Amino acid sequence: NHLRDESMTSLIAWHETVASSLAWTLYLLARNPDAEAKLHEELARELDGRTPTADDLPKLKYTEMVFQEALRLYPPAWIISRKALDDDEIDGCRIPKGALVVTSPYVTHRMPDLWPEPETFRPERFSAEEAQGRHRYAYYPFGGGPRLCIGNGFAMVEAALIIATVAQRFKLCNVSDHPAAVEPGVTLRPKHGLKMRIERRSN
Repeated sequence: NHLRDESMTSLIAWHETVASSLAWTLYLLARNPDAEAKLHEELARELDGRTPTADDLPKLKYTEMVFQEALRLYPPAWIISRKALDDDEIDGCRIPKGALVVTSPYVTHRMPDLWPEPETFRPERFSAEEAQGRHRYAYYPFGGGPRLCIGNGFAMVEAALIIATVAQRFKLCNVSDHPAAVEPGVTLRPKHGLKMRIERRSN
């Protein structure tokens, strides 16, 4: 049972969550041409059409910020629960032993007190200048503390390489009559899928 549980966790963490996040990322880029243009500028400057490798990642800052902002708006782990091992108190609220404590990155990431214009897709939020002084748990798509998702680093590397590879070769356009809605299951999926038109980039 333990081996099965670990295998299922790996499958979800390494496939389902990143796949969902990448779908939302491409959808958001298609809806935000200014951000898409900045992404292409970085890729053209740093890669000049070649396939990216892990060695390129330190130079692909905007690519990383694009994915971070997509995770802010559509975190695959949209809700996180923990069981209280002992009686506790949080900000005056009593937490009895055995209680289930639930928090939601999806909700936190859209709080106006933490994120000005929270519904707007703006990757620059994750520049070093803007991120400075931000509360540690204003942004936690991978959870936090000792239970931080073990796939954190892997997901960021995998996603940045995929975004850079796909964006250099293809332009994805949203189909205007296709609704985009969230389906909060185990992960935050597009409820009706994300129907998009793929065009090969001329350059």
